[in-house]
Amino acid sequence: MDELFSCRNCVHNCGQALHVGPGAGYCLQHGSVITNPARTTCKYLHRKDLPHFVVDEGIREHAAEFVFHSGLVRLDTHEDIATLRYSEKYAWESEQFDALTHALAQYYKAERRWVFIQAFTAGADGRRSLAHACLIRHYLGHCATWESSYRLVLGLLEELDDTPYFSQKGLVVGAGDTVEEIAQEALWDVVFARLSTIQEYGWHAGLEELAWASDQLNGALGAMCWGSLQPELTACRRQWSETVVAHAKAHDAYFPVSASVPGDE
Repeated sequence: MDELFSCRNCVHNCGQALHVGPGAGYCLQHGSVITNPARTTCKYLHRKDLPHFVVDEGIREHAAEFVFHSGLVRLDTHEDIATLRYSEKYAWESEQFDALTHALAQYYKAERRWVFIQAFTAGADGRRSLAHACLIRHYLGHCATWESSYRLVLGLLEELDDTPYFSQKGLVVGAGDTVEEIAQEALWDVVFARLSTIQEYGWHAGLEELAWASDQLNGALGAMCWGSLQPELTACRRQWSETVVAHAKAHDAYFPVSASVPGDE
């Protein structure tokens, strides 16, 4: 249960989840390497597994517990953790270089962050799929508006029913676990991160259909069976895309002539 409130389950640590991304993580909120993500947290926790408005009470209680800490904190002892800036040189010299972590550490160097995210499309790689969804949620949370995010959400919807695949080195495999078992658990890390992105966009845009998108999946999500859920997502994603486009057009935000790019953070 503690790990649900750790950096492993936080949107700001885009490249990891409960079963994805061994080793150190990277926090966009604090601009810091996270050396022990399962035992680290902070008051800005933004859970990956569920949309924020569904778990708002629990998140506020967690924030209150760590309210007098400005940065990263040890989850169990409440000790402050010093910010550790990312160093590509150190990563190579210590044989800890990870291409995804390196890419995420460049996020705030991008002149236009929405361009960075659009270029970060997932493909078939499960860990990149996770990072793609979390980057959009991080962006949504910081912009606090749907108008600068609808294009990002449309891109995610195109991949919503794609099956994520994982290499063994991208999984957190503990003693007694098999790669096959953890890969199956990791698939759900991605599924919930993707779906929560759609729901949080619905919350920002005031679109009830998207905010409660999980209710439209005919129980397939609760059954935790990808074979049943995938066709449900395929059936829903086109309608959800049409909803996003129609809403943007109704508010004169759909590729407006007066603006060549969407808003940025």
